[in-house]
Amino acid sequence: MFKVAVGHSIDPDSLMAVQEAIQQCRERLAGHAPQAGILLCGIDFDHQVILNYICKMFADIALIGGTTVGEMSSQMGFHEDSLTLMLFCSDEIEMRAGLGLGVSQDELAAAQRAIPDLNGAEPKLCYAIAEGLGVDGVTIVKGLGSALGEGIPIFGGLAGDDWRFEQTYQFFGNQVLQDAVTTLIFSGNLFVSCGVATGQHPIGKQGRVTKARGNTLYEVEGQSVKVFYQRYFGNAISIELAGGSWGGAVAVFEPGEETFYVRSPNNQDTQTGSIEYFGNIPEHSLIQFTETNTESLLSAAREALEKAQSTYHGQHPSAALIVSCSSRMKLLGTRASEEYSIAQSVLQDLPNIGFHAYGEICPLADQGKSYFHNETFTAVLMGTQ
Repeated sequence: MFKVAVGHSIDPDSLMAVQEAIQQCRERLAGHAPQAGILLCGIDFDHQVILNYICKMFADIALIGGTTVGEMSSQMGFHEDSLTLMLFCSDEIEMRAGLGLGVSQDELAAAQRAIPDLNGAEPKLCYAIAEGLGVDGVTIVKGLGSALGEGIPIFGGLAGDDWRFEQTYQFFGNQVLQDAVTTLIFSGNLFVSCGVATGQHPIGKQGRVTKARGNTLYEVEGQSVKVFYQRYFGNAISIELAGGSWGGAVAVFEPGEETFYVRSPNNQDTQTGSIEYFGNIPEHSLIQFTETNTESLLSAAREALEKAQSTYHGQHPSAALIVSCSSRMKLLGTRASEEYSIAQSVLQDLPNIGFHAYGEICPLADQGKSYFHNETFTAVLMGTQ
C-alpha cells in the first residue's frame, strides 16, 4: 500500500491555509496516518505557525519543504503565494528525512550530512530542497550523490523567495531554517522515473571551455568568453542579472555526454570580460548558445513528463513531483499557468505537487547521473505498481 494525498490553499491566513490543505489530504488518506510530507509555500506566510500545526496533527511525520516562487498541485493547479502539501502513507515504503546545516560555508559537507542513516534500507529516490541564495547547487548535488552512492536519482530544487533575493527558508519537522539542505529519502519497493526538458535549442558553433573557475567562465577556445559572445551578439553584450533572458543562456555538454544542461548568465565583469552563471561550468566541456520561444518553453512540460512516463517500469504510478525554474515562469509571463495546465493534461488525475525554484536537480536521463539545472522543467514519477 502506498497512498499519496495532496492539499492546496490560497488562503492568505497561515493557520486557515494549512487547516484547509490538511483537510483535503485527510479526505484522500481515508483514516491512514501519514509517515512523511512535503510542504511548499510562498515566502510571506507565518511558516512557524504552519509547521507547528502539521506536527501537532501528525506527531511523528518526517516533514521537509521550503519557500518558493510559485506553487502547483493536482488539487488547485498553479498559484503564487499559496500553500501546497503532499502527504505519504505506506506499509512497504520507508521514508526518512535528513538535514544538513551551514550549506553556504561548505556545500559538500552539508549535503553529505543531509543524508540520514537508512539502517541498511536501499534508497530509491532522494528528494531535496536546499537554500536558494549564495550557494553552489552543483556541489550540493555532488555531496548528496557521494553520500547516497551511485545510481540513486536525486530530485528537487533550491528554495525561492518570490524574486526578492533576500532570504529563503527550508523546513525540517517543526523547524524553519536558513542555510540548510533538507532531504526525504524513499526506500523499498518503489518504481521511480525522471524526465527533464528545457525547450531550449542549441544554435551556432560549439566552443570548448578552456578556463573556468566554479560558476565564472573566462575563456572559450583560448579566447576571452567576451569574444565568444560578441560573435553572436555584437559589441553590446547585455546580461540580465536575474536570469530568464531570451538570449545568452548556454547549453553545456560535459565530456563524453550527448545530452546537455542549461546555464543562465548572471553577471559580467566588464574589466576581465568574464561571465558568471547560476551554476558551475566545468573546464573541457563544450558550450553552445541556445534559443527558445514561448511555445517551445511550454512544450518542455509535456516532453519531460512523457519521458518520465516512457521510462516508468511499473504500471500505475502513485504520484508525480515537479520542479520548474523560476526563470521559465518569468519568461512565460502571463502564460505561466499554461505550463502546469499542460503538465496536468499529461498526468490526468495523478496526485502531484511542484514549485518554481532557483535551480533544479534531476538526472539528465533515466537511471543516470543527477545534475543541477537552470531554466529547466523537471519531473519524477513514483509508485509501487
